[in-house]
Amino acid sequence: MDTQQLWLEEANGVITLGMSEALQEEAGDIAYVSLTKAATVDVDDTILNLEASKAAIEVPTPVAGQVIAVNEAAMNQPELLNSTDRADNWVIRLKAN
Repeated sequence: MDTQQLWLEEANGVITLGMSEALQEEAGDIAYVSLTKAATVDVDDTILNLEASKAAIEVPTPVAGQVIAVNEAAMNQPELLNSTDRADNWVIRLKAN
């Protein structure tokens, strides 16, 4: 796994994972996004599938936890994941195991 695919932020026991600049560059313009529907994820489970101008990519999670939220807006507006703003390009929020 490329550990540079996602950024991670932790606050109050909640881990937010989002699209890194390296992954954005690897993917190009994102046209389609599918996020996990699982209630919990283990390390290396796929949390994000995307189709973009340069590649189709499956992105695994580097951490395990209970899924608290997914970026529903990004599923309707995939271009949000191309943003440099972490408020837009986050993928999933987890409560760590």
